[in-house]
Amino acid sequence: MIKIALIFFMTFSILSSNDISLQFSGVKTNYINAKGETKQITIEREIDPKCMDIHISNDVFWKAKYASNKVPKACKSTFITSAGKVIFPMQIHKEIETYGEMEVMAFIKKMQHDSTMLFIDTRDEEWYEYRTIPGAMNIHYVYMMKPKVFEEEYKKSLVKLGILGKKKPFDFSQAKTILLFCNGAWCSQSPKMVKALLALGYPPEKIKWYRGGMDDWLGLSMTTTKK
Repeated sequence: MIKIALIFFMTFSILSSNDISLQFSGVKTNYINAKGETKQITIEREIDPKCMDIHISNDVFWKAKYASNKVPKACKSTFITSAGKVIFPMQIHKEIETYGEMEVMAFIKKMQHDSTMLFIDTRDEEWYEYRTIPGAMNIHYVYMMKPKVFEEEYKKSLVKLGILGKKKPFDFSQAKTILLFCNGAWCSQSPKMVKALLALGYPPEKIKWYRGGMDDWLGLSMTTTKK
């Protein structure tokens, strides 16, 4: 018991208690829907009360399709597990921080009062409009990879990112601190955008990566823009 308590204390001490509490208190942010309307939304853990009383055991959690028939329907979700060709490692660059859900929430909260920060959904517009994480703006990764094909979108993206100049070498003195994500740990879109940004000379210390993306976000019952 002492050993377990010590491990818990050590783990908890690594994280900010304020960041951990965000999943319960929520983080308010704005997002722009497909109609161009600005809406306010609160990000939080969205768990049906019936799910809180599930007895945690191997039989309940890992039987057959992971959830047994003892688990209430409201507490089950269906996910596609065969998506993606590869699973990306936890760290894609030695100077780029990899974020989990609590770090994402803390970033969104701080971003509300800091114009030098951007939360970016790197997927295409259709995916973004269907469902995204509140507070995220959309910059499709392909704009940065193929500037000659998407010249106008590329130029607009440079402005959004705070990159000055029209061609290399760019001025990154006003570059935003950005947090990128896509569909999950198996999704290559955000890693490809990271690669393209680094090729431009974007400071790696100003790039953060949410590896889990939509897959982990939904799996943890976090708020999205889809109602």
